[in-house]
Amino acid sequence: MLRGVEADALAALSSAAGPAGANPSVDRLTARKIIAVGPGPAIAPISAPAPAASALELAGRAEPASALEIARYRAEASIRLRLQGLGPTIAHWRNLRSRYRLQTADGLPEPGAFARGYAAARVHLPWRRLCVPDSLALARFLWARGIAGDLLFGVRLDPFAAHAWVQFGELVLSDNVNVVADYTPVFRL
Repeated sequence: MLRGVEADALAALSSAAGPAGANPSVDRLTARKIIAVGPGPAIAPISAPAPAASALELAGRAEPASALEIARYRAEASIRLRLQGLGPTIAHWRNLRSRYRLQTADGLPEPGAFARGYAAARVHLPWRRLCVPDSLALARFLWARGIAGDLLFGVRLDPFAAHAWVQFGELVLSDNVNVVADYTPVFRL
């Protein structure tokens, strides 16, 4: 499902150890159904601004946030992911996003203040941090306030890993910059 440079990199990785089945990294990715052999649609590249700063690392005020509201969004994300999987959950969140009146310019609330408020309230919840449900919850929290934060999914190849985070322009809202800088965005909601 990859093309161009990404396909060449994966091909080089799969042939680096010799014949098929001889590269444990590729075998693990195939066994976990992260990659597959065969035809498929190409993954269209996305453009996303490179992260320049993180709201969590910048000093500034934090807008008060309700732990109860955050718990509701986080629980819904976790339950949907567990029962329906990633695709239907993303489709549901896309539908939710379309219902909110999102602002992108003048009159916009300060995204960093809301991200810091969310982070301060999130520490009171009993769940361990997981990037996908936490990013879904933060995105919805921001959308409810008119902030058009983007949920980004990214990957890195060596060693393979995937990550999700929320970003507004060049400002990362859910992580530190050095964490997301290691990933290439492949999907944006």
